[in-house]
Amino acid sequence: MRFPIQIQPLVAVAFATLASGGCIATAPEAPALSPEPASLRLLPRPQVLLASSGNTPDRMGDDADDDDKEKDYWEGVEFGPDDFAEVRHFVKAFYIDPGYDKHLAWLTAANFALHTMEPPREAVPEDWWRSKQAIAKERKRWEGQPDRLKKGDFFLVARIAKEVPDKPASALTPNQIRARKKEYRQRLAELDSAWTRVPFTESDFERVMEWIKAQPSDKPALRPSKFYIAAAQGYLGSLDPHSTIVSAKAWDETTRTTTDGSFEGIGAVLMRHGDDILVENPMEGQPAFKAGLRAGDVIVQVDDKVVSGMELQKVVKRIRGSKGSTVVLKVRRLGEPKDLTFPIMRDHIDVKNVQSRLLERHPDVGYIKVTGFVPSTRETVQQAVDTLKSQTKGGRLRGLVLDMRNNSGGLLQESVDMADDFLEEGVIVSVKNPSDRDEVFKAEPGSWTFPTVVLVNDGSASAAEIMASALQENQRALVVGDRTFGKASVQTLLNPLLRRDYYIKLTIARYYAPTGRTLQVTGVIPDITVPPLPGEQPPVGFREEDLHHHLSRLSGEYVSPNAALTKRVLACSKKTGIADQLVKTDPRPQVKPDYPLLKSADYLECVIEAADGVRGAAASPATP
Repeated sequence: MRFPIQIQPLVAVAFATLASGGCIATAPEAPALSPEPASLRLLPRPQVLLASSGNTPDRMGDDADDDDKEKDYWEGVEFGPDDFAEVRHFVKAFYIDPGYDKHLAWLTAANFALHTMEPPREAVPEDWWRSKQAIAKERKRWEGQPDRLKKGDFFLVARIAKEVPDKPASALTPNQIRARKKEYRQRLAELDSAWTRVPFTESDFERVMEWIKAQPSDKPALRPSKFYIAAAQGYLGSLDPHSTIVSAKAWDETTRTTTDGSFEGIGAVLMRHGDDILVENPMEGQPAFKAGLRAGDVIVQVDDKVVSGMELQKVVKRIRGSKGSTVVLKVRRLGEPKDLTFPIMRDHIDVKNVQSRLLERHPDVGYIKVTGFVPSTRETVQQAVDTLKSQTKGGRLRGLVLDMRNNSGGLLQESVDMADDFLEEGVIVSVKNPSDRDEVFKAEPGSWTFPTVVLVNDGSASAAEIMASALQENQRALVVGDRTFGKASVQTLLNPLLRRDYYIKLTIARYYAPTGRTLQVTGVIPDITVPPLPGEQPPVGFREEDLHHHLSRLSGEYVSPNAALTKRVLACSKKTGIADQLVKTDPRPQVKPDYPLLKSADYLECVIEAADGVRGAAASPATP
């Protein structure tokens, strides 16, 4: 039985953002047994999902001493060889590429299972492993002598050394980050190439699994199910980064979190910079803001615990707690001779999937932020537009900034329906499946006509990219911000026959933008790129191309049809824009200015001016 079709990249996002957390995106090298769920609810009929980030919900209790314990969403799921066989049966029946690399699939399944051991192991080609022993940096990856499962094997099982973080002496520049990414990709490509010369079949996988089960362990939690779950995740992960198995508990919890991300805490956005935990922004009107925390404060201590060097998520867990309880933060602030102490009473922080307001300094201009495309998103946005209209002086919106930054996607139909609300006609998206007929979604008459700017970044993916490309390529909106994630594949959620406590998520199609190009790897390229602050370079984001074994890029270069409008808007904003001046006015504000949003509002004013000019010209009487 099929359930939601989904478009979702495997990005492990450490997101404490509105839940008092931070913004770090990394791809896990080892299998994540807490799954990579999409932010969608299962519906009684097939749905297409387009989701990008694999955010595992970070629920926290009040006991900070428990912060090393992660919730195991697979607990109680007895997953064995028969279940793994069923997963492979579904791959054969539904996967987009029936000719997938089975050698790679069996190998990756074995390595994911080996990674789950304590200590973790990995299978490596013997020749490749020996060639790396001459390189000190590579030798440090392993400890002890590797095991050979049987005489004649061309691969070894090596024990992975405890990871020592590679901490640079100072913050890396964007070019240094790009160089490290390139080095990482080159190493993976070299290893992949070495494996092509080493036979590895289903029987080799089975030998590895028997060897794993025969190893002594003082960790009773590492039951056989864990290894087969990891093997299934590895097998699917070899196909592409977005196919996986997902526990039902994690899926349902993530759906709830995306629909309503409210929590109990202090209301601050945190980020990690080197060993430091920084307050990126206190949320206006929330406890952190009221207590006096400022953007840029370095959190030194939470209650009596020093947090320098601590993982971001663990700091978040220590800060969050039940409403009415108090947490004491010690912070270091630029210009202050001593650390400052802030007792902060936690409260309920209300965070919804759709948030809206009228923008200051821009009369009758609306702002709507959409975090994910879950059931009822379109309806909620419609209600938000009606509410904004009612708050204007004349009962109509002059324009709208639609913020889809860090929108990891969701249900295809929700994004199509929402795009239709903005479009009077034209193609929204096409979905192409090799084993089925193509499906083309088109806009129908009856839409909003107010000028629109869409704000995106590298965290905008899948369904959000469909929305942005539909409005851009139909010349309905200007797209502003940073290049999006670049995921243009469609996944479906399948219900296995043997059990009902997990789902199989498989890539079954690709989607194409209105002009017929695919956004795979390329993403949506903004009409106007906006950095986080004036004069800064856009950050080196984490995108589809950073995921190993991602689907290939198909499209060539793309030129936006908004080129003429963009030129006019840029010239206009230089004369009338206020964003840069607002940022310069207060160089050390309590709340860090949202420069991309401020610039989007400037550009929108110019789009409105251009639209008014067109309407004025059309209304002018003809002269003989």
